[in-house]
Amino acid sequence: MSGPSFPAAGAADDWDQDAEMAAYLADIEAGLLAEPGPRESPGCTVSLGEAADVDLAGLGGFGFAEGNPGDALAPGPVLAALTEQAAEDLSALSDDELLGAMSAARRLAARADYLEHRAVAEFGRRRGAACEAATASGVRPGRRTGEFPGEELAFHQVSSGNAAYEKLAFAADLATRLPDTFAGLGAGRLDRYRALIIHRATVALSDAHAAEADQILAAAAPALTYQALRARAAAVEMRLDPEAVRRRKDEARARHRRVEARREDSGNMAYGGRELSPDEALAAKAAVDADAAALRNAGAEGSLRELRVRAYLARLQGRDPLGGLAAGPGSRHDSGRAGPDDPAADSGPAGRGPCPGAPAHPGQDDTDEGRPGGDADEDEEADEGRPGGFGGPKGPGSPAGGLAPLPALTTLIVPAGTLLGWSDAPADAGPWGPLDPDDTRRLVQAASQHPRSRWCVTVTGPDGTAVAHGCARGPHRWTPAPGPDPGGGTSGNRDGPPGPDAYQATQLLDLLRRLNLTLHPIAKGGCDHRHQEDRYTPSRKLKHLVRARTATCTAPGCGARAIHCDLDHTTAWPAGITCECDLGPKCRHHHRVKQAPGWKLEQPAPGIMRWTTPSGRHYTTTPTVYPA
Repeated sequence: MSGPSFPAAGAADDWDQDAEMAAYLADIEAGLLAEPGPRESPGCTVSLGEAADVDLAGLGGFGFAEGNPGDALAPGPVLAALTEQAAEDLSALSDDELLGAMSAARRLAARADYLEHRAVAEFGRRRGAACEAATASGVRPGRRTGEFPGEELAFHQVSSGNAAYEKLAFAADLATRLPDTFAGLGAGRLDRYRALIIHRATVALSDAHAAEADQILAAAAPALTYQALRARAAAVEMRLDPEAVRRRKDEARARHRRVEARREDSGNMAYGGRELSPDEALAAKAAVDADAAALRNAGAEGSLRELRVRAYLARLQGRDPLGGLAAGPGSRHDSGRAGPDDPAADSGPAGRGPCPGAPAHPGQDDTDEGRPGGDADEDEEADEGRPGGFGGPKGPGSPAGGLAPLPALTTLIVPAGTLLGWSDAPADAGPWGPLDPDDTRRLVQAASQHPRSRWCVTVTGPDGTAVAHGCARGPHRWTPAPGPDPGGGTSGNRDGPPGPDAYQATQLLDLLRRLNLTLHPIAKGGCDHRHQEDRYTPSRKLKHLVRARTATCTAPGCGARAIHCDLDHTTAWPAGITCECDLGPKCRHHHRVKQAPGWKLEQPAPGIMRWTTPSGRHYTTTPTVYPA
């Protein structure tokens, strides 16, 4: 497609560039819209295929060089066509034009974010209205239509629930309280992250103060770096309402203060300090968790998360974490939770509960549930003790030159070859990510020396999914195997040259004999109900089989470890049976979500979970694929 010609910028003194350019662009868009051809939808202004017919060379210099019209063109079908065409041969662009093309792509990305967040805001508005209507009608929490929009969004966008609720709040704020920022995003003047900085700096302000801050910050943001914009936004917020700033800080400290272990990108760990080795970080976490458990058992007030913070600070400051507490056993009161199949479980008091977007709405709060160190199976064998009851300062001593014995803080999945020394495959430390072989062997050695650590074996098939599982009774100490010898085996442990495969098989059989466990097959494809039980609560063995099959919550995108999840009946018991084909791990939150109006869950085959959301969309999760 060709367009009308026009003088180059600055070529004629009598040319009114702004007026002529506006008329010229109107002519281009009119020509594009007049072109015959298919549309994506009745409301679509122009398809990318039609817009791509624009001839960049034939537009008399309509390019991306500084001062040329394309360098400041607003995002839309024309700019998209020009950017796509320029990208076909970037070598033909000058450096000046290349930088202009980058800016064009950024403006188009900002426009795409604007369109997405408009849709997100409308979705949240609909769900919020439905929830408010149900609340006004007296429907109790857990049964209200529209109560879990963040979970629908999380399923669809493969994100966490917290990220989805943050996006809903961000989109609603843009659409209602930050019109200048939203307009800047739509016009390509602001990118999404600048808009997010403005949102976070105004979320605690009143609507009137937010409107004033919006005008100031949206105008300044295009010329500021992210760091400078954060500083400007903080200053504006402080000037407009310093009390709101203080309230926000106090609330964040009360609700989100915690001690946390996480994996660094380098493969090390962060636990207060950063770039620690994984075994050091987890040993430190075990010590602080033991202090927190001792504080709780001594009657100290507060959640385990709060007690971890208290113990952590005491250790860093050289004080006794238990100082000031009266001696004597404490008691842990029952939380009064409803049964795991009760949709109102953990939803708070009956009556009006929070609707989507409220500060305490599920998905936004931070609790101990689903986190390492939270409560796990409370009906495990008595010799395993209660989670959190491991030794503290007076526990087992440290072996010379090694880590102190520590309990496994999560299910540590170790390939047999890595454990026995003839493979370098990484282990999986759950929320702490993969571990390299050296870290793995040190950690397994330390964990095996603690009386609460237990060994389980999961056999995987060629596709990496679990086919059998068994657990050993009692503790079993283990010493890392020496490194591999040139013959393919392990030096000092071979008698003759049967070959690497035969030797490895011998090692595995020897390990299984020492653990003295029995392997049980895991249902796959179909179910013969060999492990079905005539009761509501599954046995320890059945729990382990289901959790070995699926190591995390079965909700799409949820990473909660199965050990911290409810073992949920897909079809509610007693209509559903207590068997591998009707059980699946769900974190407490997604257990409630499953039973809300409009949600449906099916298990067409053991471990295959098919979710249907109130929007009518379907999402399927499958059993865990373990590393080779």
